[in-house]
Amino acid sequence: MDNNITIADLNTIKNIIDLASTRGAFRAAEMQEIGEIYNRLTQFLDAVVAQAQAQEAGSVPAETSQPQGE
Repeated sequence: MDNNITIADLNTIKNIIDLASTRGAFRAAEMQEIGEIYNRLTQFLDAVVAQAQAQEAGSVPAETSQPQGE
């Protein structure tokens, strides 16, 4: 079993939150916090998609990972 969380997994979580809220799975007092998390997740996913599109277009070089502190 793979222990990594992918962008597709995060998008699925976003869809689950949307579906659960539509079906009334959350109490009213919980909705603000859930909405804030949903909004942050949506912004993150939008940024990832935009970055991927920019990289495909060749306008942004891919990030390179370099060891830090060594």
